[in-house]
Amino acid sequence: MTFIDDQPIIVSRSRHALFELNQIAGYIGCRLEEGVSLPQLAQEVVERGFTPASAMLKTVLADWSQSGLVHATNRPPVSSPLLLQQISLGGRSVVLRYHDEALVRHVAPLFTHLQAQVSDRPIDATYHLWSAHDLCLFSRDEGHASVLQLNQAATIVKAQLTQDIINDPRWSLALHAGCVSRNGQALLLTGHPGAGKTTLISWLLKCDFAYHGDDIVMLDSRGRVQGLPFLPTIKSGAWPMMGLRYPGQLETQVHWRPDRRRVRYLSVPAMAEQSPVPVGWIVKLRRVRGARAQLVPQHPAALIKHLLSEAASASGEADPLALDTLIRTVSAARTCELHYDDLDEAAALLGTFCGAA
Repeated sequence: MTFIDDQPIIVSRSRHALFELNQIAGYIGCRLEEGVSLPQLAQEVVERGFTPASAMLKTVLADWSQSGLVHATNRPPVSSPLLLQQISLGGRSVVLRYHDEALVRHVAPLFTHLQAQVSDRPIDATYHLWSAHDLCLFSRDEGHASVLQLNQAATIVKAQLTQDIINDPRWSLALHAGCVSRNGQALLLTGHPGAGKTTLISWLLKCDFAYHGDDIVMLDSRGRVQGLPFLPTIKSGAWPMMGLRYPGQLETQVHWRPDRRRVRYLSVPAMAEQSPVPVGWIVKLRRVRGARAQLVPQHPAALIKHLLSEAASASGEADPLALDTLIRTVSAARTCELHYDDLDEAAALLGTFCGAA
């Protein structure tokens, strides 16, 4: 915390940024730096006329925690957890330990399907979820805890799991793409936000494709890919359509992403085994209102440029070996751009493009 001409400022060293605060937020920041306890801070906020203090504090602390500006000094409970989930994801074996019933209800269902593929490999990381002073807390291997709002907890835990996989040096790159497979080969769907990756993937699951993931795909040094098979994320505008497409399979629990979008998750009937597979096809999606579905040839260089613009890696950049792997992978695949509006038309066309089952 610092002040510039009486303006409270909080500094994020990791993001090289300054954030201007109002007076009550500035007061909270100063008192946190002084080491005041959360119950005491809540009481002081009430004394300054802000009620309910608990709701306001949870919002402020969760927002600052997600921005990397603060963390909680609390440590996980030493007692036995209410629930222990061991899951396999992205080649890692991890454990989620829950010490709060509300967090069990809100978070655990998103990872239940990943328990079936647990391997015998050693545990790579343990994640703790608990509550203290009416706050939801989350830490990795008993490190500094993040403060969560309950309705955002699942999406933030999912983001942390993803980041830890991206940081794993066994992977060359993380690509922003959905992934399904047929006959042992992967179909990658990429595109700009709003292109409809998740929705189209959900349509393909009824066309003899197996599900690998709807958002992130890991590329290994041999040019094979492995999706991160989190349950497909369905935004609020698609809830009615998805409910009709998959009756009873759209989770009822509503979650909030950090960008304030409401989402629900879809139970997937055809989950593929988690193992790297070769890439057969790469399709960039372009949603065009009223257009008939058509495949337009796409030069591999254009797709490489697009994939690189949204890729991530442990080092923060694509090193020469990773770049060479991506170029070889895209060049060896069949590539095109799909212009479409109707999902049935698009799914049928991709089914033909990827060959008969």
